Amino acid sequence: MNIQKLLSGGLFLLTALVSQAQPDSAKISHKALWYADSLVKADAYQDWGAYANLAPFSVMKYYGGKDGYSGHVQQVRVYTTSYQDEAPPELQLQTLVTVKDQWQCVIRLSRYFHRDDKKFHLVSYLIGQSKDEGDTWRIFDVNYNTVANMMQIFPDILDMPLKETSILSEEQELAKQQAETAAAASAGKKTAARKK
Repeated sequence: MNIQKLLSGGLFLLTALVSQAQPDSAKISHKALWYADSLVKADAYQDWGAYANLAPFSVMKYYGGKDGYSGHVQQVRVYTTSYQDEAPPELQLQTLVTVKDQWQCVIRLSRYFHRDDKKFHLVSYLIGQSKDEGDTWRIFDVNYNTVANMMQIFPDILDMPLKETSILSEEQELAKQQAETAAAASAGKKTAARKK
């Protein structure tokens, strides 16, 4: 009986240690989204010091320091700045991975803006990096860069799927949705025909 209690206690202790050693991915995801939201707010309020402080060091180095990076972002953001108040962007964690001593993530950013009496939908991606088990994050927006030169800007990036930023007018977005619906309907008909 004592051996059974000893084994049960040992198993319980081992389980507790293993579960404690496993990272809490929900907590890490929450932290990544919190830092992404901080980047979005720094951009919205044009707090360029805070914006640059959230970027990975390699990104700032690529642009020649904080001032160079902030200057680049300010130049490029002019094209997607709305002339009216808009709803805050939606952030959605798409990828969260860990390799060796760091976590990385891809967060989808979706927001609308108005230019020249037209409404546009911008979809961009934020890349995040944490080297302290997901407690603090460095985040930057692919919208102000290109996926093609991402390896030069951020050489530590893991093999994660990255997409280019897209900006569609309401008409373009509606046409895209209609094309996707038609393609899905066509694929459904082909699948049904094969089953017969």
